[in-house]
Amino acid sequence: MAGARAGRRPVLVVRLPNWLGDALLAVRAVDALAQRFADHDLVFLARPWGPPLLAERWPAARWLPAPGAGGGWPAAVPSLARLGARAIVLFPPSLSARLHAFAARVPQRVGLAHEAADFLLTRTAPRGPRGSRPLEEEYLDLVRGLGAEPVPRRPLTAPTGAEGAAARALEAAGVDPAAIAAGPRLVVAPGARYGPAKRWPAERFAAAAAAWVQAQPDPARASVLLVGGTEDQDDVAAVRAASAPGPGRVVALAGHTDLVALAGLLARADSVLANDSGVAHLAAALERPLAVVFGSTDPRWTAPRGPHVRVLVEPPACAPCFRRRCAVVERYRCLRAVTAEAAARALLEVAAGRHGRSHGREA
Repeated sequence: MAGARAGRRPVLVVRLPNWLGDALLAVRAVDALAQRFADHDLVFLARPWGPPLLAERWPAARWLPAPGAGGGWPAAVPSLARLGARAIVLFPPSLSARLHAFAARVPQRVGLAHEAADFLLTRTAPRGPRGSRPLEEEYLDLVRGLGAEPVPRRPLTAPTGAEGAAARALEAAGVDPAAIAAGPRLVVAPGARYGPAKRWPAERFAAAAAAWVQAQPDPARASVLLVGGTEDQDDVAAVRAASAPGPGRVVALAGHTDLVALAGLLARADSVLANDSGVAHLAAALERPLAVVFGSTDPRWTAPRGPHVRVLVEPPACAPCFRRRCAVVERYRCLRAVTAEAAARALLEVAAGRHGRSHGREA
């Protein structure tokens, strides 16, 4: 890549994906960029959740807010132009991201092919049909074009202060953190911002969690932590209501955690059960034993990666449709095909280090 002005290190800008799960799938590609361009100043454009979660991974980098969706990019053009960057790597395939880079006159603009306004880019990484290759591999192709060869996957580390933030979240929910720490912990994430076609039924989450509790050596000491943002409170409440009285404790934490606290809870989890969501990807990045339920989307493309991940999917003929809501008469067949028994079995097997197929696919 071309040099910089005299006396200055060249600048490489990286526009991170807009969704948490996609951003975590891009981490290996960014690690490759950071290694290849160690002599550059690395600048990230990211959503507000980016720096609290990822800044410690690339401590020398600068962070700027990414423009909001739609028409927010023109106001952000001057700040990008002032960086004097020679290149920008655009992980989001959106038109607004490409217009932003083009209007700022960044000389090299690199993105994935066959998306919005490819003509605004100076270099594209070819890709096949959706789902033909994992998104993480497509992201690695994107940076390979700049000479950044793939690096081994390494786990994400929970941010400094995450454990304390998790303890405060438990206290805010009226729970003694020491009591939670004394026994095994299952983190359950029943929400998914994408829409109902990603949300497994609440009663199945509750049944799978109950089976996991009963399988513990001392069920009375086990805890099930129901997590999510404020937008997931209804889903968490539904799982809590469907949870029959029994050994162990079920704690509803939706709305009590920010992303740092969530990372702290996940980092200490013995197992995680989630829909295809950012929480699932964060658990996988932290290398926690994970069972993740897929519905309308395609795990061949966007499943969390790693041998500690078990994907639960039983796609009918209409899947993957990538719809947010089901459009067929027999509603959500893709989700209803995954049983609570299969999820409980997967949780126990992956936590025990048995990574073979079980009612789904390993990522």
